[in-house]
Amino acid sequence: MLTLVSQYEEIFILVGIVSAVVFVATLLLTPYLLGLIPADYFSANYAYQVKRKTLLCLLKTTVKTFVGVLLVLAGIIMLVTPGQGFISIILGIFLMEFPGKRQLEIKFINHNPTFKTLNWLRDKAGKTPFIR
Repeated sequence: MLTLVSQYEEIFILVGIVSAVVFVATLLLTPYLLGLIPADYFSANYAYQVKRKTLLCLLKTTVKTFVGVLLVLAGIIMLVTPGQGFISIILGIFLMEFPGKRQLEIKFINHNPTFKTLNWLRDKAGKTPFIR
């Protein structure tokens, strides 16, 4: 067993460093990203804005979806390493664009412990709590 650990020592160190960086980044970014979501986003009367189909809008949507995918992947990793795995997965889903996204978001937000946690993190960002 000791020889196995010594063979892959560099990999273990790299995984540890990446885990620490992702942990710190999610601690800093999670309240900020939650603060960007409008407080009435989960209410029944929230009106989606129809975006014009310009190249800039397409680029913005692509970047948001890419960041969302990265957050979901990081959240999955953080389920077994230090970090806010479930919250990162939720934030990643909020950023991505896909069919059925709204129904999935509502399902997440109707889970009371998740709702309380998201509002606690919004409070840390100095934002008003979400309204259902």
